[in-house]
Order: sequence, then C-alpha cells, then structure tokens
Amino acid sequence: MMMLVPEAFKGQPALEDKPEISDFYEYYAGMQEPWDGPANITFSDGNVVGASLDRNGLRPARFEITDDGFIYFGSEVGSNVLPQDKVIEKGRLGPGQMFAIDLKTGERLYNYDIKAKIASEHPYGEWLKQHRVQIKENQNFLEETQLDKGEAL
Repeated sequence: MMMLVPEAFKGQPALEDKPEISDFYEYYAGMQEPWDGPANITFSDGNVVGASLDRNGLRPARFEITDDGFIYFGSEVGSNVLPQDKVIEKGRLGPGQMFAIDLKTGERLYNYDIKAKIASEHPYGEWLKQHRVQIKENQNFLEETQLDKGEAL
C-alpha cells in the first residue's frame, strides 16, 4: 500500500526526523507511479486489516473502534450510527495516511508507526547512495537528426 498510494513525502515536515520513510518512498519512486486518488482503500492479509487514504486526501476516511472489538470504517460521516458510550476511539485519516489493526494481537497501528516499521526492514537510504544514477539536468543534446530521412527505424 505504501508503494501503490504513497503520501506526498517531499518537503513533508512530519518526516524530517524519519529519513527511513523518505528513503523508502524515494527508492520506490521510479518503480511505481503514485496514484493521487481520490481513494479510500481498505486492505487485509488475513492478519492485519487497515485502510489508506490517497495523497491528496480528497476522499473522507473515518474510523470508530468500539469496546466490543469492532472497527467501523467509512468515508462518510454518519455512515455508522453507533452508541457513543461504546466507542473507545475515533479518528480520521489525513492525506496519505494509514491505520491498521493487528487481528491476532489487537494492536492498533498508526500511520508513521506502520511506515517506520516497513521502511526499516531494508537499508533503502544506503541502496540509494550506492546504486542511484543521477542524470545531469543540463545536458548538451544534439541539434540535428542523426538518421538519414530514408533510413528505416
């Protein structure tokens, strides 16, 4: 999900002290074009269930967790009518944010906790330093065509 719908990470003040997350996004930037949305995407692998909001945050994404262990997630206010005395937590996702629940442990996983865990699994910053090739911006390109007009391409 972090690769498919990445947050807008460049110049993001919240990531200044989380270089591993920026490195993750920078590493995968050339492999997957970011999808701007609008989208509110729910995902699960059978052990974790979560949701991610597009990088522009145009689609609302709200959640409520009740004391009986249910998680309600929806894009519209009022889509779930719940007794408020049963709600132990409620919140909303901002642009590019994620929220998940580990179904085995019951642990609530919040945006940068999820991203820091995933981004720390590999040395993305080191890989970028070792393998990225920067193309010079001001190259001298040829002014004339190098093929004869009669040559087949």
